[in-house]
Amino acid sequence: MALTAASMQCSSAKLAQHRSFVPSTKHRATAAVRPASSRRRATVVRASSDNPARQVLSGLVSGIYKATSSFQEVDPSLPPLWKGLKKLDMSAAQAALRDGADPNTTNAAGDTPLLYIAREGHYKYPPSEIPALLIQSGANMEAKDSSGKTALQVALLSGWQNIAELLIKSGASRGAVTADVKAAITCPDCKRIVATYNL
Repeated sequence: MALTAASMQCSSAKLAQHRSFVPSTKHRATAAVRPASSRRRATVVRASSDNPARQVLSGLVSGIYKATSSFQEVDPSLPPLWKGLKKLDMSAAQAALRDGADPNTTNAAGDTPLLYIAREGHYKYPPSEIPALLIQSGANMEAKDSSGKTALQVALLSGWQNIAELLIKSGASRGAVTADVKAAITCPDCKRIVATYNL
C-alpha cells in the first residue's frame, strides 16, 4: 500500500495530537523544583472508552488474551458454552447457544457466564462480543454470585467499567448499586459510570 503525502501528513498530525496526551514523567518529577510560573500544564485525558489511545490499548490486550487462550488446556468435562468462554471463542459460544445451551448455567464457583465475565473483565471479554451475545440470548443480569452480588455490582467493584456500562445500557437493575457498593468502588472510571448514570 503506497502512502501519499496527504495520508502521511494526516498520520503525522494525528500522532502529534496523541503525543500531547502522554504526560512526561520528567516534567512531573521536576515540577516541585521549578517556580510556579514555569510549570507546564498537563493535558488531562478523561478516562473513557472513546479515547483513541485506550481503544488501541484495549484491542492490543484483548488480542493477546485471545492468542494465549488458544494454548490453554480447558477441562473437557465443561459444557460447550463454558468451553467457549474459557477459550474466549465467540464462535464456540454462539454455536453452544444456538444448540440450546442455557446462558444462565453456573460453574463450580456458582457464577453464571455473565457473572464470570463481570469478574474477568473487558480486556478478555470486549463488551460487544460474548457479553452482548449472552445478554441477547437471555442471560439473567440479576443473577447473584455466592456472596449475593449481581454482575453489575461485580463489574463495578472489579473495575470493569465497560462491562458495567453494557449491563446498565442493557437494562440491569440500577437499584443493585447501593450506597455500600458505591462506597467500595475504587476505580475512577467506575465512579464516573456511577455519576454518569446517576446510580
